[in-house]
Amino acid sequence: MANMTALERCKHFGVANIQGMAYMPGPSNYSKTAPPGSLYEDSDFYNNIFHALWGFINPNERGRRDLGRFQQQLGVNFIHCYDWAAPVSQIDENGQLRHLRTHVGFLASAAQDGMKATVPISNYTMQLLSEGRTEEARKNVGQIIPEVYSAGQPIAGVGMWKIFNEYELWFDRNPAHVATAMQWIAEWEAINGITDANALPVMVCTSFGMEDGIEGAGYLRKVRDVLLKAGKIGKTDPAAFWNDRIVFATNPQNDGTDIADYLARRLPGYWDRHGIPVPPVMFTELGSSIQQTGGESQQAEWLSRQIAASTPGSSNGMMLGACVFLNEERPWEAGAEKGFGIMRFGADSGWGHPEQNYEIQTAYPQWDPKGWWWAKLATYPVEQQAPKLNYQSVAKAWRR
Repeated sequence: MANMTALERCKHFGVANIQGMAYMPGPSNYSKTAPPGSLYEDSDFYNNIFHALWGFINPNERGRRDLGRFQQQLGVNFIHCYDWAAPVSQIDENGQLRHLRTHVGFLASAAQDGMKATVPISNYTMQLLSEGRTEEARKNVGQIIPEVYSAGQPIAGVGMWKIFNEYELWFDRNPAHVATAMQWIAEWEAINGITDANALPVMVCTSFGMEDGIEGAGYLRKVRDVLLKAGKIGKTDPAAFWNDRIVFATNPQNDGTDIADYLARRLPGYWDRHGIPVPPVMFTELGSSIQQTGGESQQAEWLSRQIAASTPGSSNGMMLGACVFLNEERPWEAGAEKGFGIMRFGADSGWGHPEQNYEIQTAYPQWDPKGWWWAKLATYPVEQQAPKLNYQSVAKAWRR
């Protein structure tokens, strides 16, 4: 039996009609320059340490419940994630397996709300590869993959792999690192007997920058060029791997009319000119800043036009859909980056979670040089978030 095509695979895994949220739920006191060993050393918020932001573990907890809000109020069915650290677990002194960092609860919460999520091989791995720390990178990826599989199948909530975020803008910008991460995933699948029916789509996310005369896709072509020279990808011929697995994702901030032209004419024409089999396409960061559009009401109108132009099934049937950027304004950013987002920290009566702002205690893993992990206590704020005008742009487009 022939392998599924990439588009068939996306349909098989329920990620061919995407109404997504680019999701980075940093608390208001998050800092990108937090020191090593601190709670915010990385920005992986998709784990048990930060469960009060995205969901809840016990029914009586009073977390913010972002995922439920997105599903109920916006019609979101897909979550686009960014940093994703390796899970941490060990046997405690009582012989019990203790999970100090796990993403399983996040994925289960997404599945409960009818959502699929990306599982990123995040830019930390890109950094390690750029610095020549290949074995550390391989170990990191090798810890991430098995967490999201059980009995040879992806666990509930998993939608696709994501290889880096805009690789061409980070570290040494080498497309070979993208192919290396793909190779490691495919090797793990081969060793563990993962069948074609359980092999996830592999998404490569690029910026909308101009390369090879086209926005975004030229960066993916560079990855393909490397891939085709790589020999087998796991047990698969590289050309077949491209046809069977690859999803192209890019991040336009342009107005809707330009996006419509890109999907209908420029992108299909680019693949056709170069004789490249057409991969499914999606937008992982659809939106604009307030500074770009000139005001909050203009930002909302801009997003409405963008969503209308990003219809699943367009682009000759290859368009999967789009993720709006971003769930929240980020006070730790500078300049125009502060103005993206569909919510901001502030009083809100339209959702009700949490009823009032509070600090929650958590614990996160710390490595002891003596050879074991221990749980360090910390707190983070769980705060209400108020919708901006573009929140309703999403609700009007997607809520059924």
